[in-house]
Amino acid sequence: MIKEHISDVPFNGTHIPMDDLNTVITKGPPTEESKLMERVDYRALIGKLLYLSIATRPDISFAVGVLCRYNDCPGPQHWNAAKRVLRYLHQTKSLKLVYSPSNSTEPFTVYFDADLGRDPRTARSTAGYVIKIGTRAVTWGSRLQKVAALSSTEAEYTTASAAATELMWMRYFLEECGYDLTKPSALFMDNASAIQVAKNPEHQSTMKHVHREYHWICENVEKGLIRVAHVPSADNVAEIFTKPLKRPSFARLREELGLHE
Repeated sequence: MIKEHISDVPFNGTHIPMDDLNTVITKGPPTEESKLMERVDYRALIGKLLYLSIATRPDISFAVGVLCRYNDCPGPQHWNAAKRVLRYLHQTKSLKLVYSPSNSTEPFTVYFDADLGRDPRTARSTAGYVIKIGTRAVTWGSRLQKVAALSSTEAEYTTASAAATELMWMRYFLEECGYDLTKPSALFMDNASAIQVAKNPEHQSTMKHVHREYHWICENVEKGLIRVAHVPSADNVAEIFTKPLKRPSFARLREELGLHE
């Protein structure tokens, strides 16, 4: 049987890599669709897109992360969604990460976000974070949380703990490079309730079911290593890693990541 290869995909440009989650299914495709998918190199394409999303194109991280969840049971709708990412990359092939200074007094800035119950199969939340030095993203991620959250506060709080580990790694790295990091590093989030939990350990009684590994962020806040700070949702750069966005919002946050022509 002749497979449809990546080189056979037509390139009609599009301005966003994913417009909605209607391509997602809750179970494996029917037998007829399974046979149809034997003709395409879905895993090969996703592997190549995953490399790009990790190395140089953070703007496709969310779309690729969603498509990775269906490597074992892809349907035609997933193949079409993957080809849409290719068309987006073709449309924006001149974009690149550009280094430039910023007005921030922080040596680096960390943003994170979580979208409650985004995955229709598991009801787990999609979490995303980005670390910026100057105006450019240097490390980022978009992934499904390990467990389902019961509230947006829990989803944001557990994501904050994961993002804080990346923050601490960056602190250690810059300290080894000779930077003075005596001040706490800012961790920006858009959920006021999660901020209160991180700042005030006594509020943890409302989240006593959360695994203890996520509560270490409170200790680091008390030690003065991490400073949790609020940022409006519209200015939270990490939102691009947690949900499909309309073109204006997507383009604005993509620019905030440091992707320019």
